Amino acid sequence: MLGLACAVSAPAAHATTLAQAVTAASAFDAAISAARHGERAGAQKRWEGFAGLLPKVQLEGSYTRQDQPSASYAAGVRRHSYAITLTQPLFDLGRYADYQRGAAQANGAEVELASAQQQLVSNVSDAFFEILYEREVLQATRAAKETFGQQLERARLALKIGEGTRTDVDEAQANYDDAQAREIGAVNDLEVASGAYERLTGLRAADIEPLAGVCRQPPAMTELEPILARAEQGNLEVRAAAFQLDEAQADVTTARANHLPVVNLQGSYGGNWSRAQSGNALDELFGTTSKTRSSMIGITVTIPLFSGGGAVATSREAYSRRAQRGDQLEDARRRARQDARAAFLGIVNGAAKLKAQQRAVESAHSRVESTRYGREVGLRTNVDELTAQQKYFEAVRDLADARFRYITARLKLSAVLGTIAQDDLNEFGCLTVG
Repeated sequence: MLGLACAVSAPAAHATTLAQAVTAASAFDAAISAARHGERAGAQKRWEGFAGLLPKVQLEGSYTRQDQPSASYAAGVRRHSYAITLTQPLFDLGRYADYQRGAAQANGAEVELASAQQQLVSNVSDAFFEILYEREVLQATRAAKETFGQQLERARLALKIGEGTRTDVDEAQANYDDAQAREIGAVNDLEVASGAYERLTGLRAADIEPLAGVCRQPPAMTELEPILARAEQGNLEVRAAAFQLDEAQADVTTARANHLPVVNLQGSYGGNWSRAQSGNALDELFGTTSKTRSSMIGITVTIPLFSGGGAVATSREAYSRRAQRGDQLEDARRRARQDARAAFLGIVNGAAKLKAQQRAVESAHSRVESTRYGREVGLRTNVDELTAQQKYFEAVRDLADARFRYITARLKLSAVLGTIAQDDLNEFGCLTVG
């Protein structure tokens, strides 16, 4: 009962681990499915921008028929034409900016999917461990209720045979009623936690596997600064802000392009056929019946001269947006450091509190045994024993709370660092403190 990884209930025949719960949620949750589609759509932005740097080739063709029954010539003419044109940008800073913007948007879409996946893992983990915590609380509450019920029966019997007092009965009754009220609250809290878990995963909360007793020891955390540095680099909000800054930089490049010339290489090849249907000699004379081929290659240069001041305004806006994104990136880094510091301290202090609370449970249990012995030899009263038992069950509940908060802190730090992933959940399927 005092072990850190004690089971709070017997595992189901098909017990569900945390990793299995996250896998089920990944297939069940509509939000993560929407995020996947969004990532696939965003990935195309990279290729859309890259396409602007490549040649553009077009094929055009036409067929016309002209009928003029009363005309002296060209009474009936059929015309065919085709043309293949190629345009290759040689210098177009705006197209390069489009490529930069598309790459930034594609990277941002990847981060959005990673953020959605991390949020899903975090939500499922919270719901998973919330159920285990509420189970332990309910188990401790029921054990307290059973113990206080037995004490109440003994107090009533002692009063009946003249060996007890009314005070002992009232004290036992008060403790029993309190335990009964706590049990009702614990049952409700477990039902609420189970509902949240089932909504996320589509799985039965009753099948959750209790924590195992042996697991991989988490890495020791002795220095804060390396963790803060990792948070500044790997935090998903920081990465998203960095890609938004890249997108703003692309907008600045576009604004610069509005003041620069555009140089394109153009080439074409085509043919035209015209055939008179009447066979009139005038058609031959005036070229109604003809066949030609043409080709062209050249360079076009477009130089912007004046756009009513719009290009200048666009440039000012782009520079301001870039400065805004830079400030938002710095703010995201500071928040990541702050969150990482809080999570780190939560782990360090949580581990210490967990060990201390484990010793508190052991001490409270020893106190119950000593008080019971003291009552039997006449050195302690029934009230003293009831008080000791109440303190013991409170210590058990506090141990469950400390365990839950420690796990939550570890999950939070992984989330802040941007490293929480489905493949890393096995270490959270158990609990050890260094």
